[in-house]
Amino acid sequence: MTRKEIPIDSDTIVVPVPDTSKAAADAMAFRLGIPCREGLIRNRYSGRTFIEGNRARKVKAAMKYTPLREVLEGKRVILVEDSIVRSTTMKVLLKRIRELGGAREIHVRVACPPIVGPCFYGLDMSTIDELYAPKFLGNGGLTDEAQIRMAENLECDSLRYLPIESIAKAIDLPHGHLCQACINGEYPTPFGQKLYGIARTNFVNGCAAKRTYDS
Repeated sequence: MTRKEIPIDSDTIVVPVPDTSKAAADAMAFRLGIPCREGLIRNRYSGRTFIEGNRARKVKAAMKYTPLREVLEGKRVILVEDSIVRSTTMKVLLKRIRELGGAREIHVRVACPPIVGPCFYGLDMSTIDELYAPKFLGNGGLTDEAQIRMAENLECDSLRYLPIESIAKAIDLPHGHLCQACINGEYPTPFGQKLYGIARTNFVNGCAAKRTYDS
């Protein structure tokens, strides 16, 4: 992210989504030369929302964070999140930051590339259809146009993801030493790759069926 993408003035602040985004937010604020402020209070008893059922996720997402109006009101907020999985929490959070926090603008910056595939090695992300990014990326990958469409869908002023190549660079390890299956669709085991192929086929067929039904 550069200064040209977001106007930087005395009312521009960086706000982390607690707690996992704090380091990324601090680094971004330092690089931009603007304050990093704790504008959200997390409910420590809400638990993780991405492993819940859809209805429970929405209820918990609304309870998960409390915006601090005295920090956010009238500000241009650069909201730093560690990842967007299904987008349930982000959509609710953005609405609360605007309505309860009184933020003037919200620019979302995600410290992870788009999640495009399920994890077959222990995390409960069972279908591609449940993930947020694949519906927007298509075959073109992460483009400016895709991020604009996602920002419009989330109802934020802008959205940018971390590029895939930045993951290995950030921890100074070769690309091939990391499992990045959930962000690039390249699974480290033959069976994982086979399951992804099945999941991808089901997702594409589902999207085609939906387009036919809508038309």
